[in-house]
Amino acid sequence: MMKRIGLLCALMALGACASTQRTLSYSAGWPDADVMVGQQRYQIWFHQRDQTVLVQRGDPRPLGQMLAQNLTIYAADRSPGILTWGAAANAVLNPLGCYATEVTGADQMREIAYQCAQPVDMPAAVAAHREQWRRGVHAPAPTPPTQ
Repeated sequence: MMKRIGLLCALMALGACASTQRTLSYSAGWPDADVMVGQQRYQIWFHQRDQTVLVQRGDPRPLGQMLAQNLTIYAADRSPGILTWGAAANAVLNPLGCYATEVTGADQMREIAYQCAQPVDMPAAVAAHREQWRRGVHAPAPTPPTQ
């Protein structure tokens, strides 16, 4: 119980930061999808109202634990390139007829906006796929563009 209170206090202290407030607008429970891009593991949460997903690096955990992990375990870890974050989001978006459009964030967490070619009832689509996605989705690591 004390750990949860401590984590909550730490998150509230960070609450003045707009990106933290945005992160806390996502459901605090378990991720909607567990995605492997090459050898990198990501967790994905769909936003309840906006056309965005939150992508965090690491093993499946509730959102609060993932935030703490990213501030500790992965704090000094080098972040993968933007193509890898987009590939993680697209692994679940593409089968729904959607695609990532903009990646924002830093460290081991990104928020990714998406668009869909046709209207999608995203809450229903996520609910229909969540259990399958939680068992694991695999995507190849992106190939960096040549110059």
